[in-house]
Amino acid sequence: MHPWIGLSDDVRLGLLTEWIVPELVDEVLTACGRLGAKPRPLSSRFMVYFVLALALFQQDSYDDVAENLVGALGEMDQSVPNKSSFTRARQQLGAAPLEGVFRRVAGAIAPPTLEAAFWRGMRVAAVDGFLLDVPENDTTRAAFGGQVDSGGRPVGFPQARVVTLTETGTHATIDARIGSFKGGGGEPALATEMAGSAAGMLVLMDRAFPGVALWKAYTQAGAHLLIRARTFVAAKPMEVLPDGTYLTRMNLAGQRRSHPGGGTVRVIDYQVDGGETTRLLTDLLDPAAGPAEELAALYHERWEVESAYRQLKTFQRGRAQVLRSVSPELVRQEIWAHLTP
Repeated sequence: MHPWIGLSDDVRLGLLTEWIVPELVDEVLTACGRLGAKPRPLSSRFMVYFVLALALFQQDSYDDVAENLVGALGEMDQSVPNKSSFTRARQQLGAAPLEGVFRRVAGAIAPPTLEAAFWRGMRVAAVDGFLLDVPENDTTRAAFGGQVDSGGRPVGFPQARVVTLTETGTHATIDARIGSFKGGGGEPALATEMAGSAAGMLVLMDRAFPGVALWKAYTQAGAHLLIRARTFVAAKPMEVLPDGTYLTRMNLAGQRRSHPGGGTVRVIDYQVDGGETTRLLTDLLDPAAGPAEELAALYHERWEVESAYRQLKTFQRGRAQVLRSVSPELVRQEIWAHLTP
């Protein structure tokens, strides 16, 4: 369950301002060049908290959120401006301060004593992604794109793509990237950008991610990988190991044939109760350092990231199916607020 479910609005706001203190907000605003921007009576600091509160109270109106914040922050008189004033202030603030706050408070939180968060001394994390519906208009459609039918006609709302690096033992978000439904390399490209945040970790990914660019980015950053792959990927053994796993090479696209630009991987194939074969790729090439049975069991920890996404998409956003924001910049601003712990 989401940790704030069942708490009163006052308690939630108190926790918000206790966890994200004004000094931190001011430091971020200074770094973004926004501290002096004051669309009175809505200061930049107040607007950061306001956007965070919009995510926290997704079902509430602008007025209700603002009235709750007045008492919590004491920065504004009791005359709450109209919604258009808040929209203008959000536009002036932009997405960068909310991303900055996210990056200041995000990160792994499991202590070394939490054994469930570690495997053989390595912190376990998972990379995965999800889509969020955004309001339909020309600018959001152009910026994010969305699903289309066979004739190229839009199906459903435009969608923003979010990819996260999540600590499996605690569901804490370590890093995140926001992209579009269309172009940009999709989830693998966004995941590759987060490689530097995974140093020293064992990172789990599903079969949408195998590829040499991603593989090299993570291993060169000092991370280890355990990635599910389709059974035609890395299918030609170069060396069979004593435990039945084998070494081979994965090509630049992660597809069938080997390639001189690829990387050496260890392939672990296993079945559960005689079902379909699951193929895992890892850079832990020594069976003694990475027993196949342990890694096969560990891979299922990847589903913990799905629980983290349910917390955001179901418990935090409630019945809302579409984000509030109607411009690409404010969509990104709103998503960073939702991602902020």
